[in-house]
Amino acid sequence: MSSEGFLKEMQTIGEKFLLKLQKLPKADPVEIVSFCVVLLFIGDICPH
Repeated sequence: MSSEGFLKEMQTIGEKFLLKLQKLPKADPVEIVSFCVVLLFIGDICPH
């Protein structure tokens, strides 16, 4: 994968993430909990 393709993919993921954050206040409790679990998982596997 070229670096340009990688950057485009990261931008797409970032935009989807921001869209999810904007919709979070109106989300179902199950969606909020699952989103928090995903964030905790990402925070756990990333080195400090």
